[in-house]
Amino acid sequence: MLKSVFNRQKHPSSSTTTRPFKEYYTEWFNTLKNNLLPLLRRSISTDSLTLLSTHVELIHQHFQSYYHTLDSAATSNPSQLLHQDWRTSLEKPLLWISDLHPFLFTNLARSFLDEETDPDDEISISSSSLVSVSSENRPWQIAMAWRNPSETLITRMEQIECGLKSIVPTLTERLARAEGVFVERVVGDWFKCRERGDNKGKVILGGDVDVYLEEFVSVLVYANRLRRSVLVDIISAATVYQAALFLEGLAQFLIGFKDHDLVFAVQHCKNVSFEGKDKEFCRSRCH
Repeated sequence: MLKSVFNRQKHPSSSTTTRPFKEYYTEWFNTLKNNLLPLLRRSISTDSLTLLSTHVELIHQHFQSYYHTLDSAATSNPSQLLHQDWRTSLEKPLLWISDLHPFLFTNLARSFLDEETDPDDEISISSSSLVSVSSENRPWQIAMAWRNPSETLITRMEQIECGLKSIVPTLTERLARAEGVFVERVVGDWFKCRERGDNKGKVILGGDVDVYLEEFVSVLVYANRLRRSVLVDIISAATVYQAALFLEGLAQFLIGFKDHDLVFAVQHCKNVSFEGKDKEFCRSRCH
C-alpha cells in the first residue's frame, strides 16, 4: 500500500511528459566528462587567460544549473530523488540530502591549500592523490597557482568551513526530525487502516507522505542553496588559475567515482590495501 502511495505523490503540475531527473543527470554528467572538462584542460595548457576564464565559468555554471534543475525536480516529483539508482555504490556514501556533501567541496579546496605542507600520501577525500594531475607541459601560473595562497583566500576558506559546521548539522537534524515524525504517523495510521477495504486508508497515508515530502523538499532546496553558495564562495575567493584547478579536480573526482572498473574492484575486493598495485590502480582510475 505504502509503495503505491509514494508513487502517486507528485506535484499537481507534473505530467507524464516531465523529464525524469535520471535522464537529465546522465546528459549533464556526459557533458561534463566529454565536453567541458576536455575544454578546460586544453585552456589550462594555453597562455590565454581569457580562454581559461571562459571555460572556468562554463563549468561553474554547469554545476549551478545542475542544482537549479535539482530544485525543480524536487518540486515536481520529489519521490524520484529518494532512491537514486543512477548513483554508484562509491557515490552514495558521499551524498547528503540527495546530493554531494558540501564538505566535499571544501575538503577538495583544502587539499590544494595543504598540498605543499602535508607530507602524507593517503588515499582519502581530502588527499591530493585523487585530484592531482601532472604539471608537465602546463604554464608556470598553473603549476604555482596554489602555492603561497593569499591570506584572503585562507581566511575565506576558514569562514566557509565554519559556516558549514553550523548549518549542516541543523539541516541534518531537521530532516531526521521530519523522518521520525513520518515513521511514527505512518505506522500508526497504517495500523488503524489495515483492515479497511476502501481507499480511505490510502488517502490517510497519502496525507502523511505529503507532509513528509513537503518538508523533504524544503530541506533539499535549502541544502542546494548551500551547495551553490559554497561553490560560488570558493571560486570567488580563488584566482582564475586556482579556480581552474579546483573545478578540474572536482570534475575528475566525480568522473573517477563512476568508473566501472574502480566500482567493480571495490565491490569485489574485500582486502583493498590501497598500497602498491592497489594504490596505483585507484590513482589511475580517478584521473
